[in-house]
Amino acid sequence: MGVTSTQGFKFKLVADGVILDLFQNEEIKLSDNVTGLFDLGVLPADFTRQINLPGTKKNNHFFEFVYDISVEDPYTFSTNKKVQCYLDFDGIYLSAGYLQLNRVNVYQNKFIDSYEVTIYGGLASFGRDLKRYFLTDLTSSLAPYNHTASLSNISSSWNGNLFDGTIIYPLAEYGQKIQYQNGNTEFGIQSVTGSLCVQDFKPAIKMKTVFDACFSEFGYTYTSSFMNQGWLDNVYMVCNNKLRYPVFPTSSYGLSNFDIETYGQFKISAVSGSTTTMSVNNNILLPFYNIESNGGQLDTDLKYTLNLNSAVRGNINLNFQVSSSASGNGIPYFYLSAYNPDTVTYYTVPLTQINNYMNEVQRYNSPQTKTETFELLTEFTTPILPSGSYYWDLKYTTGSQEAGSNFNVILNPGSSTKSYLEVTKVNQAGEGLVMNIAQNMPYGSAGIKLIDFVTSVQKKFNLVIYPNKTKLNEFIVEPFTNWYKTGQIKDFNNYINLDDKITVTPANNLAVQQLNFGDTLDGDYISQQFSKGAGREFGKAYYVDTENFFSQGTFEVKTGFASSPLVYLNGSGVSGSASSGGPIAYAVGPCRLGYGSIFDSCNDPSFELYSSTGVIVPGVKLYYDQYGNSPVSGYKWLVDTQHDCQIWSINTTTGEVIADEGYNCPYCV
Repeated sequence: MGVTSTQGFKFKLVADGVILDLFQNEEIKLSDNVTGLFDLGVLPADFTRQINLPGTKKNNHFFEFVYDISVEDPYTFSTNKKVQCYLDFDGIYLSAGYLQLNRVNVYQNKFIDSYEVTIYGGLASFGRDLKRYFLTDLTSSLAPYNHTASLSNISSSWNGNLFDGTIIYPLAEYGQKIQYQNGNTEFGIQSVTGSLCVQDFKPAIKMKTVFDACFSEFGYTYTSSFMNQGWLDNVYMVCNNKLRYPVFPTSSYGLSNFDIETYGQFKISAVSGSTTTMSVNNNILLPFYNIESNGGQLDTDLKYTLNLNSAVRGNINLNFQVSSSASGNGIPYFYLSAYNPDTVTYYTVPLTQINNYMNEVQRYNSPQTKTETFELLTEFTTPILPSGSYYWDLKYTTGSQEAGSNFNVILNPGSSTKSYLEVTKVNQAGEGLVMNIAQNMPYGSAGIKLIDFVTSVQKKFNLVIYPNKTKLNEFIVEPFTNWYKTGQIKDFNNYINLDDKITVTPANNLAVQQLNFGDTLDGDYISQQFSKGAGREFGKAYYVDTENFFSQGTFEVKTGFASSPLVYLNGSGVSGSASSGGPIAYAVGPCRLGYGSIFDSCNDPSFELYSSTGVIVPGVKLYYDQYGNSPVSGYKWLVDTQHDCQIWSINTTTGEVIADEGYNCPYCV
């Protein structure tokens, strides 16, 4: 049975290979509105229609089989099941799509009167699927790109060797506070203790791969000469789901709620009354019982538990007082330890920056220690800590100083609460875990729907998407300029009711004269600063059509993507900042050079180093400074104030002058 048109032609509804019976008076209207090709999220495109089908023997058999309808209880059926179907118009294939059963109408509780169904055209059904799911739901289509988070995979991606270049790991700033410390190589990313970790890298995936996944996830394909262009292989999306670090399984390391954003991190500070008199070479448990933050690995008794082997990184701020107990010139060197009571093992790290400063204080105060109170902050990175439980200990030594024990050290003097310890990073967290690409896809604040992603690609490249009229579940994706030039003349007089009003809009009238193109302004700091300075969003462009006579009006294109300038790491790209085969010269502040050694303004040489010969030439050894300290070693650079602030490199072990670096201190006045 079929529906007859005004010209005597008949519709046929074919679902899953079965020609279903139709009511004779059922009206089916189709729309092939080209404007639906430009916004999948607004118009149903080819068609979406709700019709009634009679409860005939053929239809009853079809729906009972496909939708598992019970004869005794016809109200219970699989409401979310879609069946492929197409409409045939007297042998002319019109459009393919899906049929979905909405309601079964029963007459007098005895037999089925009719079935209420909705027919979705191919494009409409595709758009409907895209509206229901998010980028993070592409679990099946993106599963082939899941891999282990490791140094080898990250580094191999830089040569295009990870999934043939489909996945790369860019060096980018996601809020980890990456620093290239020009000169101080102890905690910058160019050092071992401050180096980047696996968790600092997030994968980026080819945009085209994600676009393909949006089709394949729901059983669709597409053809496109545009998407096969080589330059699109260089367009990537950063898998930036959360804040600083990637998303890993919450069941990692035997935990039920692992979150790398907070795992192992805490901050503890001193409480009033925690004043402690320390003794040389004796560890004390840090009396910082005020727990300001806790990622879940710290107990109230300050026991810290790690579920993996890892170094940890953080900051320690020490408020202490040093005073002389007898005639002497001693000064403390501090060491922080993670103490494992189960193995009775100390994992110790020197607080180098604090100790260097104290060394300068000792030189300045010579020949006797003065009573002074200090508040000093430094970063630290521990050795690799085996998984287990730890307490945080502090001790001081006298180093190599003579009569170094002739001084006292009081931690948190006067019941001060300024001291604190914080762990900001568990370095090896994330290594060896599964990098699930779908789980790491961009999420925004409430999820990014697939429809928003596809339409953003569509808008960004001015594409049209429409069903292939000869292949089921296949679409054609082409630029608008290519699409409207391929029109053909068709005589539809035999297939339409000429008594009705017909409106036709030429396709070339859809072309606009001025196109204002741009992405969505991102909320990150760099994008905001660019917008303020340039008066426009980063990536915004304007185009005026001067070739098409019919183009008119202005069209604003704002995609769902966010473009942002790259973050520049200060000092990492400065010419001459690094060289091979020789020392690296640096200067921070008014001629502050070397291992914390302070050279004042170059015109006021209050801190000087003297050579064995009285002149500065290569090979000469520096024996002492103006304070009589000798031997002089540990210094890396020397500013020769007698010769226009000339910079010399020094052997830090022997104190010998190596070479004239060939330029002057840039901060000389």
